[in-house]
Amino acid sequence: MSGGAITGRNPPERFRRLVLLAHGTRRPGPVPFLERVAQDVAARLPGVDVGHGYVEFQSPSAVEALRGGANPVVVPVFLGSGHHVEKDLPAMVGEHGPARITEHLGPHPALIGAVVDRLGARLEERGAHWGDLDGIVLAAAGSRRAAPVREAERAAREMESRVGPPVRAAYLSGGAPSVSEAVAAWRAEGARSIAVASYLLAEGRFSAALRSSGAEVLAPPIGHHAALAEVVVERYLRAA
Repeated sequence: MSGGAITGRNPPERFRRLVLLAHGTRRPGPVPFLERVAQDVAARLPGVDVGHGYVEFQSPSAVEALRGGANPVVVPVFLGSGHHVEKDLPAMVGEHGPARITEHLGPHPALIGAVVDRLGARLEERGAHWGDLDGIVLAAAGSRRAAPVREAERAAREMESRVGPPVRAAYLSGGAPSVSEAVAAWRAEGARSIAVASYLLAEGRFSAALRSSGAEVLAPPIGHHAALAEVVVERYLRAA
């Protein structure tokens, strides 16, 4: 894994329940993404009850996931801050009762490593190398709020420091430039080989939209990657 291993202490003696909450999508991919992440996390935290749920669109719902026990640690499985992380999720958790909500996941260096892994694997499939690329667009979900845009820009800088070719952040919703605009801008500057790296957690509507970006290379979302479980465990251990 490009991001390197995360070291942590053992789970606390009195285990607090852990609940992973993600956004959810109307168009989930074939792999049960959050369930697999929860399984990976449970394997790393023996003795901890690990539940999972979605803010909207998918089941189990956040409300159902929170019913499993009192005073859990809740990890928002989101790459960026935004309305769901700052407003919706705390409101849902608050209705349940006492709980500790951790930071969301991004832009953790280990997850930037996962994005690099995904694009690197796609280049390898094509018999290409990082040096063959003229530019990379880091495709993030986007937001009208400034904080998640800054986080995506930080992720782009971190990625560029690792791979060599220049990286620019772009957005699928609520931010500028859009991914298609960013690809077109590279093209206008003379770039011939452009890649889109998916700063997304799972398959869904946003990842499907990237297929029409116009780039030569498109990487999949982070998906089922060891870095996700490692970052969740780190968040849990700090909170528990």
